Amino acid sequence: MPTRKQRRRRAKDFRHDMRVFEVDSEGNEIALAELRTPDERKPKIKQQQAKSKSGRPIKEPPLPSWNRAVKRGGTMGALMLVAFLFVLKSGPLPQRIGIGLFYGLAFIPLTYWIDRTAHRTYQRRLAKQAAKT
Repeated sequence: MPTRKQRRRRAKDFRHDMRVFEVDSEGNEIALAELRTPDERKPKIKQQQAKSKSGRPIKEPPLPSWNRAVKRGGTMGALMLVAFLFVLKSGPLPQRIGIGLFYGLAFIPLTYWIDRTAHRTYQRRLAKQAAKT
């Protein structure tokens, strides 16, 4: 399967190519329309995108998932654990480990909640723009 960059280059070649026929290695002429995939033949319809106040399209946030929250929250939690163990040396070691683990576990639902809030805000913005038009 071609990469996104390869697909863009191919589409650009078709857009800027004025030839009607392509000559293959055997010397046969093949219509360019036959070379295009069915997706390339369809006219592109712009999808409704949320736009910021400046008019730029806003990138759609991904759907919230617990897997991503565990990865991101676990990474941040591990950094907090290291910070409490080696940087902040006020208190006994078991207490610092406990506080670091607490923060590590607290970051997981927090990152999920942030992702969910961002996605819901994006959905509301799309609905609001659809209602305007």
